[in-house]
Amino acid sequence: MNILYLAHRIPFPPNKGDKIRSYHQIQYLAKTHTIYLACLVDDVDDLQYVDELKKYCQVVEAVYEPLVTRVLRTGVALVSGQALTVGAFYSYTLQQKINAILQSVTIDRIIVFSSPMAKYVRHVNTTPKLMDFVDVDSEKWREYAVYQKFPLSLLYRLEAYRLGCYEQAIAEEFEQSVFISAAEANVFCDRVKNCPVNVIPNGVDIDFFQPHRCAETEIPQGGTIVFTAAMDYFPNIDAAQFFCRDIFPRICELFPQVRFDIVGRNPDSKVLRLAQLGRVNVTGTVPDVRPYLETASVAVVPLRIARGVQNKILEAMAMGLPVVGTSNAFEGISVCQDNGIRIVDDPIQFADEVINLLHDSVLRTTCGVQAREFVRQLGSWDDCGAELERLVHSMS
Repeated sequence: MNILYLAHRIPFPPNKGDKIRSYHQIQYLAKTHTIYLACLVDDVDDLQYVDELKKYCQVVEAVYEPLVTRVLRTGVALVSGQALTVGAFYSYTLQQKINAILQSVTIDRIIVFSSPMAKYVRHVNTTPKLMDFVDVDSEKWREYAVYQKFPLSLLYRLEAYRLGCYEQAIAEEFEQSVFISAAEANVFCDRVKNCPVNVIPNGVDIDFFQPHRCAETEIPQGGTIVFTAAMDYFPNIDAAQFFCRDIFPRICELFPQVRFDIVGRNPDSKVLRLAQLGRVNVTGTVPDVRPYLETASVAVVPLRIARGVQNKILEAMAMGLPVVGTSNAFEGISVCQDNGIRIVDDPIQFADEVINLLHDSVLRTTCGVQAREFVRQLGSWDDCGAELERLVHSMS
């Protein structure tokens, strides 16, 4: 089949959650189908990766537009009654390229990754369409509003309402809707009735994320705590601040030489300032997160705002690390304490769980083994790709 695949970010390099998922979907489908990819690019440096995607795609239409353009489109959306998210990701140039593909090629299926991209093909009524919402994005904006002061809180609540109405309309227009977890699907089904809803989780590459610890591996004195995330994203910024402000000082009282590594691309200025606290290391963009996971004692995911499945958790677990995180962070993963993790929301209890793991090397090792075994049983990206392909074939 000829498949038109739309993505709100270029799916390479697969270095953050949404790009990891879309990349693996394209990679799997390209084995037996012809892929026509149309996507936006939010970082001009990512244009160099178009050729990499041409290994899997017959055509790659990637359109870069600067931040100022996206901000202007968001403003237009605000005054015109649209969801800000939809306006921000709508490009007339990309629309023209998508129209050209539809006019020149017989497209058998359309897959849309992330709800704002659905606008580009809402006018298409003769080709079966699948919507991978991934998360319920409108709920994310509702959560953002809780952590913002007026007038941003009001703006975010408005966006939650507008985007929620848009999500419902899309689900009613598309043949299939997909979410990353049962938790996200249940939230959506409570709001939208009588629409086909499916769950396709993320896979884990357990061969790539594989522990190689040995006696010679250098572990910094006092231990290292690691948090891996895109550090220009508000929930991750908030999580890093929350940990450093409310949790880390208690840990430092018992482990004066402990270090906290914040590993992730494009750290916001608020994150960079955390390095001034001492014992906090902000790495910025790194070519590979595995060395930081390899030398860490404990991974933490102190997210107060979270949707869907956190790849950062699965990757750390695959590397044989015990993970301490909030209930929000683990919401999309069916996991318990026997799987080498600890779920705590209270800052003091969170700190105590990390302290226990730093203090007890046997407990740390046991939890690491349990964590990797859990991830090993989750399934691979090929398993997820096969389920997506089944849905694609089921549409008519």
